[in-house]
Order: sequence, then C-alpha cells, then structure tokens
Amino acid sequence: MVSRRNYLAITAVMLVVFFLFQFTNVALESWNDYKNNSYAVDRESLPPESGAYTAGTEGKADLEGIPGGRIAVFIGSEEDPVGRVVNTWAVYGKKKIKTYGTVEEYQKNKKRDGTDDARMVVIDPDALDWERKETVEGINGLVRPGVSIVFTGLPDVSVIEGNRRLMDILGIRGVREKETFVTGLHLYQGFLLGGEMVYRAADEEEYSRRQDMEFTFPWFTLKEGTKAYMRGIGENDEEKEEDGPAVIWRNRLGGASVFAVNGGYMEDAAGIGILSAMCAQSGDHLIYPVVNAQNMIFTGYPGLARENSKEMMERYGHTLPEMLRNNAWPAIVAVSNRSPMGLSSMLSPQYDYEDSNYPDQAEFLYHMKRLNEQNGEVGLSGVSVSPTPVKKKLLEDARLMEDTIPEYRFASFYGGGLGDDEISKALESGFLDKVRTVVTDYDGGSQVIGYQSEHVTRQQIVSDGTRHTFMEDFRVRSLETALAYTSTAADISRAAFPEGEEDTFEKVISDFGWNIQHYWEPFKDFAGTTVSDCDERIRRFLALDYREIEENGAIRLELEWTPTPVWFILRSDGRDVDRVEGGRVKKLEDGAWLLEADELMVTIRMK
Repeated sequence: MVSRRNYLAITAVMLVVFFLFQFTNVALESWNDYKNNSYAVDRESLPPESGAYTAGTEGKADLEGIPGGRIAVFIGSEEDPVGRVVNTWAVYGKKKIKTYGTVEEYQKNKKRDGTDDARMVVIDPDALDWERKETVEGINGLVRPGVSIVFTGLPDVSVIEGNRRLMDILGIRGVREKETFVTGLHLYQGFLLGGEMVYRAADEEEYSRRQDMEFTFPWFTLKEGTKAYMRGIGENDEEKEEDGPAVIWRNRLGGASVFAVNGGYMEDAAGIGILSAMCAQSGDHLIYPVVNAQNMIFTGYPGLARENSKEMMERYGHTLPEMLRNNAWPAIVAVSNRSPMGLSSMLSPQYDYEDSNYPDQAEFLYHMKRLNEQNGEVGLSGVSVSPTPVKKKLLEDARLMEDTIPEYRFASFYGGGLGDDEISKALESGFLDKVRTVVTDYDGGSQVIGYQSEHVTRQQIVSDGTRHTFMEDFRVRSLETALAYTSTAADISRAAFPEGEEDTFEKVISDFGWNIQHYWEPFKDFAGTTVSDCDERIRRFLALDYREIEENGAIRLELEWTPTPVWFILRSDGRDVDRVEGGRVKKLEDGAWLLEADELMVTIRMK
C-alpha cells in the first residue's frame, strides 16, 4: 500500500512532468515561425544572370593571356547534342572555348584565334568526313605533349579498321567484334567520384526496372599502355574482365593523352562529368569550382484534398489527407533523418482541379508546421493531374493561401515537365513574386543548372529516387564529379493515383529511402541543401571567376570579388594536401578533396 507521503510525491512528479511536456509543446508551437518563409526575398536583390561569368560563350572574351588549361577547342557542331554538352562543360568549368567545323579549320586559324595553347581538344567524330585523308592527318598533327584529345564517340568500325594511324592514335590493336552484347558495365574506381560501380542486374525484374544503358557496341582490343575506365562485362563469366570490351579509355601517345568513348554517353549531362574526369586524368592535379549542393525533393507533397477516396479507402483504409499525415509524414521524416541531403517539399493543394474536392486548411497548417520543424522548405507545385491551365490553378492556390496564411510567399516553384512558356507565365503571377528558383524534371540536355530568367535560377532533378536506373546512377556520379550537385525526387502523387503496385505509397517511400541511403552514401561529405539554399550556391558558382597560380610547390587561387564561401574540387595524382590558408579542405576519397574558400586568396600546400 502506498503511503500518503509517497502518493503526494508521485503526484507532484507527475504534475511536473505534465507541465514540462505541455510547456515544451507550447514553446515549440510559439517558436515555429511557419507563417514566414525566410527564403522569400526580393529576387532582384540576388545576383542576376547578367552578372554570371561567361567565359564559355564563344566571342564574349579575348583569349589573350588566358592559361592554356582554361582554353578548350571543340571540333564539331555546337548545335548538336555533343556540342551543347561540351559548351556547357566549358561554361561550368570557367573555360574559354572555340568551336571549329573541321580539324583543318582549327589548324589554319588557331594562331589567329589564340587557341594554339589549348590543353584540351574535343572531337565529335560524327561531324567529320572520314573519307578525306586530311582528317586523320589533321588529328595526328594535334598530338603533342601536354594536350588531351577527346573522341566523344568513335567513327564507324569500317573507318577504324581501314586506317592504321587512326588505330594507333586511339590505342586500338584490333577489332574483335563489330558488335557485341554485354550483360553489364564495370566503372572503375578513380575516374568519376563515388568509387567503383558495377551496372549489372541481379535478375530479370531488376533488369526490366533499371537497365537503360548501352549494352551493345563494337568490341575493340586495346594496345598495351592504354588505361580503361569502364568496360563491358561479357556473357561468359570465365572470361577475364581486363579482356572485356572497353567503353571509356585513355591512350598515351607522345606525351599526349587521347581519350575515347565507345557509345553515346557524351550526349547526356553525364558528358560534363566525363570531361571533368578526363581533365583530372591528364595531369598531376586539377582544381575547379563546384556548386556543392545535395537536394532531396518530395514533389506533389503534401496533397490537401480528399481525392480518389474510394481507392484510398480500399488500398490504405484512410482518406488521402489521413494517409499523408499518418503514413507518409513519419516515413518522410525517417528518410530525411537518415540522409545528409536537404529536404524540400513541393506543395500540391489539389491534384485534380476539375473535381469538387477542395484543400483542407487544417491539414495544410499541420504540414507547414511539421516541415518547418524539420528545417524543410515548402515550395509550390505547378503540376496537376487535370488539364487545368496553370493560370487558373494558381488562382485557386492563391485563394487557399489568402484564407490560411496570407503573409506567406513561396521562394521555389516546381515546374515538372512544363514548357518554358508555361513556367514564364506562372512566374508573372503576383502570387509568385518572391520565387527565386524553378525546379524542373530532367529534360535530357546538359544544362542541369542555370537561369530561367534574369532573376530566377533553374535547377533540374537528375534522378527519380524511387527507381534510380543504371543511367541515372551514372549521370549522378558524373554530375557529382563535375559540379558536386545532385537533385533527386520522389513523386508522392503516384501514391494518390496509383496505376499499379509499384505506385503504392509503401513501395514509393521504401524504394526512395533505400536508394538514398545506398547510392548517395559516397557523396555524404557534400552539403545538404534545400532548393533555395541551392539557388544561392548556383548564383555564386555561375558568377565566380578565379586565377590559379602554381609557385614554390603550392597552388594559389585568386578569386575575383565574390561572396564567400565558394567551393572547389581538387583532384591530385599521388600527392596529399598538407594545409590550406584562406579556406578549409575535406577529403572525399583517395586523390579527391572538397575545398571551401572563405577568403579571396587561398593557398593550398601539397605534401
């Protein structure tokens, strides 16, 4: 039996605990400033497109006095996909680039144009006339110490077989098969950031879901002294892997580095990272600016209307708002807490604007509070499942905001697959006058970051994190190498209108969570950002200009005036970083470091 004294003591303790619990909840509620968006600022006060450094745009700047390492030459058509990739790589890498239609044109005009000191010459074989002997003779004339020659693809097998000098330049000993099928691809460690990766499905189900890379191509045998960075894995498991068909390789020739790509990988944004990796493989070190931003985005979340109710009840036993509150939100928090990425959520007040279901204001406030507690950003989605014009959709969304949180302004807008005209019209709305960045789906091109307009940036989602195909993984590794940038998304609206078992909420969130933990683990040292945090870094990255000077065994970076910090990747062959003055450095993997420049003068001393 409990004595009166003990009973009173227990009661007092319970009251204290109850009071503290209530006080904590009241404090959290009062400190949760979810009604104001700290990212929503006057976008005209942010660095504009006209302030971006335009070194990569032909004709914008004189080449005189520019170090050869900052000059690149492209031989091909800048209107073709490969040409656009190369030009984008030059813009992001702060290089000055000049395009020529033929090798002879380059040889004839390089002294006049100041491009004879270029350290990298990128050649699109599809743009050249291989029936003319002058083509190979001209390429042979490019071979000299310190120059890297990149073949973004290969000529037809018959062209290669019929020209011994071209085979010598490429490092090809012979043609084993004009066309072969491989069961996978092996990306070796040390080329792209992120380490070794094998793209090979474990079973037919994974193959049908994830395989979207080129598995059929010519099989060339390479000469001794070449170095393969990616090879195909043959159907015969007993065959030595080093004898497998090469996909990306380097040949050393008279002090020059000749790189070759056997396939169409240079037509994708992945080509930016391939070129950056080739630059790193060409010398003893390479340093270049990066964005340093990792975004995790939930599109179509939260949905606020009781839509598709019959299927929701049959499948989940809840209405859509109940499912998103009770099932989706705890799972999203769990995924976010296990990932170093920043959390962004693109609000869909309604999925279908043609039905009679309207947003629930209480659910809206609930999710706004919870997302703010997780330091997540709430943007607005411009996508709906109904054919409602964007202008009408925004009027409906503005009405919800006016009735619920009239002072709130969005800083980010999800355009999905909307065209530029539709996005531009949306941004003209006074309701979106504080939007500073637009997020879109990957469109197959190379400009994954840039400007949508003079004062609004654009950033693309580069991976559907719920599926994460082989090519998406390769693209992610390439863009992490080139830009230290990624943006992966999960479309929660799929769970609201599932077309099959792959679209159920449980499947969507479990696949997304597993992929985030597994495939982005090598990039955990890059910064996690919301899309508006990323916007700030994109603006700094695009505006940045710098000089690199080597003296007394040290690397000195002199930055043109820019807000700091800004970030660089340093890749070195065989040497470690000793210390850094004017910044900080973090080792990413063997031979690669992330440098944060806090001052306009940074000195890196190597061991």
